[in-house]
Amino acid sequence: MLNKIDSQAATPTSRTQPTPPPPPSRATSIEPAQSVLELAQSELEASASDWTDMSVMFSEMQGDAVTETLEDIGFALGSRLRDPRRANTASDGKIERPRTRAMLQRLAQQISAISPAQLDDLHRRLPDLEDLLDPDQAMREAGFDAGEQALLLAALLADKGISGARRKRLEAALANVMDNDEWALCLFSCLEFGAANRQNLSELRQLYQRATTRQTRLVQWFAEFRRLQDRQRKLKTLIRALAFELSANGPALETHLAAVITDLKRILHFLSLEDHCQRMAQSLALNEVDGDTLIADLLEIVQQTWVQSDWLAERTQQRIPDSTRYYSYARHLTELVKLLPDDCFDDNDQREMILNAFTDYLTRLAESEQD
Repeated sequence: MLNKIDSQAATPTSRTQPTPPPPPSRATSIEPAQSVLELAQSELEASASDWTDMSVMFSEMQGDAVTETLEDIGFALGSRLRDPRRANTASDGKIERPRTRAMLQRLAQQISAISPAQLDDLHRRLPDLEDLLDPDQAMREAGFDAGEQALLLAALLADKGISGARRKRLEAALANVMDNDEWALCLFSCLEFGAANRQNLSELRQLYQRATTRQTRLVQWFAEFRRLQDRQRKLKTLIRALAFELSANGPALETHLAAVITDLKRILHFLSLEDHCQRMAQSLALNEVDGDTLIADLLEIVQQTWVQSDWLAERTQQRIPDSTRYYSYARHLTELVKLLPDDCFDDNDQREMILNAFTDYLTRLAESEQD
């Protein structure tokens, strides 16, 4: 559940004389209902072998998207922290991932039960894969991406009838696939987008790769997320790839664990912001303003090096044709500035500068209504 915002922000402003605003209060960041650490702690109390119903992986992102996302991440954090040394090193120096393979095989079984056509299509492309001497090379030559390879190999390995040399070849091929840093992203992109996967995967891969550089400000990430077409499905794909990586891969360095959690929290922050903006847009009930408009306006304001009330007045007049709604629009944006995470700002002074500019502007609007 999302944190509640200022109750006044959920009520359209009356056209009667508004009360001048109080000085800006201390900002309260947009946060998920439970912190990542709280989720991890609650999951630590669960059984290490308890695998949450994989139907979560296939459910549509409807209603409260943040709540569903927290379920994925909560499990991933708990299972990752319960057994941080679960991976072993083989004699050839490669990392063995028995838990990852088991989770992947369970996922393949779920897909086989829920959407068998997806696996059947992959198998038809290479019907005798389990009998080939080099299944890894055969899949690459057939144009399989890493996600398709992982899914088909896991499905074959889930078959108890495959044993001996054939099983060893398939396990070796799967191990090679898992050496690809993006296999989980490819897998969940394949599951989400199916035949349209290749086009969407390119955009997701760019976001995924930029995430590892840690050089992009949070507000710039928000701007990139906002420009995504079909963004809820794409963000859901990123979330599930990261959550699966967090849960399955190891032994990850603590720096890597922290990096994955940071990526997840960035997406959660954006989904929370999106939800707040949609609710505020509904409250405003202006034809010119929807949730996406509020996000765009908010990000533009936060990226300014200097904000004054005159600039806010000009921006409001450009956006809102009805002067009687200026106050309501500006007040809603003020609440959103208060709710943004600290990482969206250069420092606390920038947030306070913006809030002071809004306070001055709201005061001017209130006084003009009283004249």
